[in-house]
Amino acid sequence: MGGYSVVMAVASDTLAFFTRVYDWVDANVINLITTTVIIAIILIVYRVLAIEIDKLRKKQIIDNNTAFLFKRITKWTVYVVYGVLIFNTLGIKIDFFLGLWVLAGGTIIGFASMNTIGNALAGLIIMVSRPFKISDRLYFQEQYVVVEDIDIIYTRMRTLDNVVISVPNQIILETVIANQSVYDVVRRNVVVTMDYSEDPAKIRGILMTAVETVEEIKDESAPYVWITDFPSYAMEYTLFYYISDTQRVQMIDSKVREAIMTGFTANELDMSTPNLIKSVK
Repeated sequence: MGGYSVVMAVASDTLAFFTRVYDWVDANVINLITTTVIIAIILIVYRVLAIEIDKLRKKQIIDNNTAFLFKRITKWTVYVVYGVLIFNTLGIKIDFFLGLWVLAGGTIIGFASMNTIGNALAGLIIMVSRPFKISDRLYFQEQYVVVEDIDIIYTRMRTLDNVVISVPNQIILETVIANQSVYDVVRRNVVVTMDYSEDPAKIRGILMTAVETVEEIKDESAPYVWITDFPSYAMEYTLFYYISDTQRVQMIDSKVREAIMTGFTANELDMSTPNLIKSVK
């Protein structure tokens, strides 16, 4: 009898629960239908807006960065509207929850997410001011990178080593960045030292001949050589040249160094220490 009573009690409670649910649905059927229709309409509008934004991006009326910003703002607006509609339909007063959130969690979350908020604000500034855009070629922290994506917290970049790095937007905002995509070509240079006894005109000629053998060097921007320093051990020469493919900058620099080495060796000029190629910048 005890087991039977328990089963009956559970059955009674379950029936009462479903009865209350049915009564609530019956009393709010109009609100449920209205909310469902509104949500469906908002979803359709969001999809249409997303398609139109993509069309504007493909027609190059807006760039990738602006399209991304519009989509992100639209998506979060839809989420907020959905939340308000659902809470109102369920009869939940959101004023109390909002007040509780601000009072109990606002301070803690504010301290814990100080960096996140800073990165978010920096992300918005980058999206609005647009110092660079997606697919731009940048010189960032002493290396060439290509912008893959600009998010609200992080900006993702691909290095020459084909590694994707995620950089907090606050760091980007505080860092000097050279946007190489603004220019068709970028200048590179190689610093070489040679003994004072060697004729500068001869050294200049060897360097110019060497760089002419590298096919990636831009012909329309002629390379040139300067004497840039007089250190105690040798005369310093700097060869300047221009390239357009910064994705292959390491390979092109290597070809230039190899051509210089070949040129000096062919002319029987000693490049051993301290007469050596010092650096490529």
